[in-house]
Amino acid sequence: MTQERDPHSDVLQRIRTFQPPPGEWKALAAPADELRRYGLPRRPDPTTEPHLHRLWSEHVARNPRRIPAKVVIDPIMSKRDPLRYRGAPEFGPSGWGGVVVQTASLGFSPAEPANTVFAKLQVPGIWPASDPAGPITAGFWVGLDGFNSPQVLQAGIAVTVSPAGQVSWWAWTEWYTTTFRDPAVAIQNFPVAPGDVISVLVCAPTTTHGFIALDNETANVSTSIGIDARPGIQLQGVCAEWIVEGISAELPVFCPMNFTECSAGTQHHGYDLKPKGFTTEIGGSGGPLTATTISSDTALVIDWEGLQ
Repeated sequence: MTQERDPHSDVLQRIRTFQPPPGEWKALAAPADELRRYGLPRRPDPTTEPHLHRLWSEHVARNPRRIPAKVVIDPIMSKRDPLRYRGAPEFGPSGWGGVVVQTASLGFSPAEPANTVFAKLQVPGIWPASDPAGPITAGFWVGLDGFNSPQVLQAGIAVTVSPAGQVSWWAWTEWYTTTFRDPAVAIQNFPVAPGDVISVLVCAPTTTHGFIALDNETANVSTSIGIDARPGIQLQGVCAEWIVEGISAELPVFCPMNFTECSAGTQHHGYDLKPKGFTTEIGGSGGPLTATTISSDTALVIDWEGLQ
């Protein structure tokens, strides 16, 4: 009897991790090929991407401890459909809460796809809503595509709360498509704890290759991952987003979730949340379960309506 091949068995083979640079290496002046070799984000253009260039320079000057990512298939985040975001009542407490900017609305001439999205997240306090029947999970992430698109390249953090109140945080990433439904990948050795400030960068140097950089500024630890698209899959760059996502049949209660230093870009243009960003909320049978506010050009806050 021939054993059927797992169609997702090569997911980890399309993930690239990076060894840390030597101790005397200076990132600020390093050429582009060395930045790629050691898994550092590309150097943004100071003229066309001043906000990203400032963040890059601050990150490099801080010189975090860089660790090679230890990746495994994420059994929890892989159970959901990340494109089921529209918040229709039949979805129950599921969907997306946050901000989306669609590239076509920006009026760039010629039109260009989004290829970069960034934010800093402060890990919120979190607890069970009320006597859950089983573990409940939420994800906090930034991504490219996904809204009115059959794929999403995304990365961020996630949390599961057990019925007994035990809280488990971790970092994850994925390049999901409706065609292949590849599972998410968890980063086992990246620290995440309540109160930590974590920066997340998702970019696509080409339409078939993604790059993820995670930086825990509180723990002073950084890691990077490269991810190749499956053959025939290309990033469309139709939007960038900053999201809280309902994963399980119930949602944990979380303190206000802050995304700061939010930025995105195309090859030649950088942009912020305003004026074209619009909010989307996690839907429930009794109405929205989140309330998103764009508090500045580069910041948003997502409140859990269960606390009202």
